[in-house]
Amino acid sequence: MNNNRKTAPDPLTTLPQGKRLRRNRLALCTGVLAAAYASAGIAWGLTGTPFPVGDADPYATSLLFGVPHGVVGWGLVVLAIAAAALAAAAGTRRSTASPSKALRAGVALMAGMMCLIALGLVGDARLLSVIGYIPVILAKASYDPQIQEGLHRLLDPSLMNIVALAAGAALWVALAVRVDRAYRGACSRCGRNAATADGPFSAAAAARWGRAAVSVAVVVPLVYAITRIAWAFGIPVGLDPSIQDEMVAQGMDSSALGLGAMALAGAILTLGLVQKWGEVFPRWIPGLAGRRVPIRLAVIPATFVVMAVIPASVTMIRMASMPSGSMVPSFSASNWAPYGPAFLWPLWGIALAAATLAYYLRRRGECPDCHRNS
Repeated sequence: MNNNRKTAPDPLTTLPQGKRLRRNRLALCTGVLAAAYASAGIAWGLTGTPFPVGDADPYATSLLFGVPHGVVGWGLVVLAIAAAALAAAAGTRRSTASPSKALRAGVALMAGMMCLIALGLVGDARLLSVIGYIPVILAKASYDPQIQEGLHRLLDPSLMNIVALAAGAALWVALAVRVDRAYRGACSRCGRNAATADGPFSAAAAARWGRAAVSVAVVVPLVYAITRIAWAFGIPVGLDPSIQDEMVAQGMDSSALGLGAMALAGAILTLGLVQKWGEVFPRWIPGLAGRRVPIRLAVIPATFVVMAVIPASVTMIRMASMPSGSMVPSFSASNWAPYGPAFLWPLWGIALAAATLAYYLRRRGECPDCHRNS
């Protein structure tokens, strides 16, 4: 008997059958991606071609970079098969309307495992590198031979695998949230019910803790931005002067400026999560002045950054402990800036995630389904 696990559904959250049945679309998308990943992995493995993971990934800087590719590859295939089956179970009509405690726990566990794999074990700094180097790529791709030679890496199978895992992790988190809402008898769209009105996820509470999260999420990238911009202007902050000279000789000072500028822009945009101009477009923006900023315009990019920063932090911290052997020697008191700011990146990722959630909770307003507004 499970009558004690939740109260009767709130009348405000009781949806027409059509809306209720649409809840399983997320489970369908999650299951299709998992099945497609499993099928691609099986086909890849049967050809005898090394999986683009572990020791067969020439660009890997993740925690599993040295593990045999067969172990990691087939392990991911097995996990994808299990994920597809679990998503199918979560998408049935009965499970969608009233999931069991076991299903709720299973989906939450799978979401946690996918996040661990995508953001901590297989994923690495390449996602953040792509985001950070976009301005440099756009500006120099037409004439810079080094950029042109590296463009093919954007379609490298190992990078595509990381992107697919990150997408799967995002879908599983979303599905876990949806299943939890159904289990609690809360609104499937916004997650609110009578018990959440005065809780930590109310709009009033989010406005308070969201400010603290934004403060941290702004300061951390500023530390990184200051070092990179300084390098671009010939100031070796936390960097061996000889390495500074090599950077200039190879034209990497412009890359440092691009990375620093992206970090600075990210810090400024993060401020918008608690500023008025993050809710209403400023007057100086033609065609948009005075209009409300769509919530997704802030939430979606910030979520992408969170999912890129966390695996990048794991990579950078691991590289800081490696022995010297490249143009950038290992971490030291005289050469701390190449890796040092990344020690704060896990905090950055967590703070930015919290700040983004607070922004969403504070601005979402009345739910069109349950009509709650707190």
